[in-house]
Amino acid sequence: MRLAIILLFTCASQAETLKLTLEQARELALNNHPALAALDYSARAAAELPKQIRSTLAPQLSAGIAGSVADDVTRLVFSGLSTSLLTTRIGGGLQLNQLLSDFGRTRLLADSSSSRADAQKEVIKSSRLQILAGVDRAFYSILRARVLTRVAEQTIKARQLVVDQVSALTSSQLRSTVDLAFARVNLTEAQILLSRANNELYAAEADLTASLGLRDRPAFEIDDHPLKEDLPPEAEPLVVRALAERPELRELALELQASSQQLIAEKKLALPTISFQGVVGGIPLVHGNFPNHYGAAGISLTVPILNGKLFQSRQTEVSLRIRSIEKQREDRSNRIARDVRTAFLNARSAFDRIHLTEDLLAQSSLSLDLAQSRYDLGLGSIIELSQAQLNQTAAEVSSASARYEYQILRSILRYQLGEGAL
Repeated sequence: MRLAIILLFTCASQAETLKLTLEQARELALNNHPALAALDYSARAAAELPKQIRSTLAPQLSAGIAGSVADDVTRLVFSGLSTSLLTTRIGGGLQLNQLLSDFGRTRLLADSSSSRADAQKEVIKSSRLQILAGVDRAFYSILRARVLTRVAEQTIKARQLVVDQVSALTSSQLRSTVDLAFARVNLTEAQILLSRANNELYAAEADLTASLGLRDRPAFEIDDHPLKEDLPPEAEPLVVRALAERPELRELALELQASSQQLIAEKKLALPTISFQGVVGGIPLVHGNFPNHYGAAGISLTVPILNGKLFQSRQTEVSLRIRSIEKQREDRSNRIARDVRTAFLNARSAFDRIHLTEDLLAQSSLSLDLAQSRYDLGLGSIIELSQAQLNQTAAEVSSASARYEYQILRSILRYQLGEGAL
């Protein structure tokens, strides 16, 4: 929390630069994101419901005072029934109610509510993982966009040199205007590449700003993260780990437990309810020959007989909800297994592309050097040189992107596993 406060203070003005490592960005997001705060308040509110249900098992003691003014000879009211209430008096007392037994139904309902409160905590864990995955994606997207920006800027410089060279040769009538047109087209394509890279950079910074729970976008200065090259040899152990760790599955398991407890409680509705009630008090001011105190106690037994099949319908409803949760859990497990396998394959493929794009860049750079030499010697055409430039730029973009694409896909795999590290 202290780090979040310091970083937020640093972000107070957009003119300030927010320096972040990946770990600091994650910590700031977890401490500052309003969605997590909202879920935390909801979970804390849900944790109060079991207390409210269990409160009915405790003694219910209340106090009161009442008074009335009546004609001393009044004994009848409009309904024709006599009542001792029609006297002038002031009195007060205490009333005690205690549930003796409902055969465990209230406790089952409290346990069911506790299970749902625990399920709400799993929702928080799931949201934390999603936010961390968003932070990682935005963080690496910024690094990738900055590398692409540098590649585009270097490409513009290189192609500007070619334009200047061909322009000079065209002025000397050593090259045709077609060559100059091709060179300028290549330069324009490099400028378009720079524009796209800048746009990707701004979009990634906006994404990181939202992932950190901030409103105003600061100027980010982020540190690169070391490349983790280790990946498990196969996906199946990861699937097993994900099915055990994913908070969504634990949430559904707790929901299933809560519904099962609720079903048992609903079945106990047909059983009697036994309760105790007692009152005691005094009447310090009363007209007539009445005692100045009172007290009574009793036990009540309530047995439901007919209710229009209400209890049966409630049991059926909960039973159907249990079946629904079981099918949701099965479907979620299948989708998690699929997502883990897909994320693993994507991450492994991205890792392989790192080395492949490095080789591609080396070959395309060599090809460009040869094409440039042939063009300078008059042995090659501008089309050959342009194609070599395009190949070399595409290879630079692929090589620059491959490393960060792997980091992003590795982060997605970590999220699919439902844990903080891979």
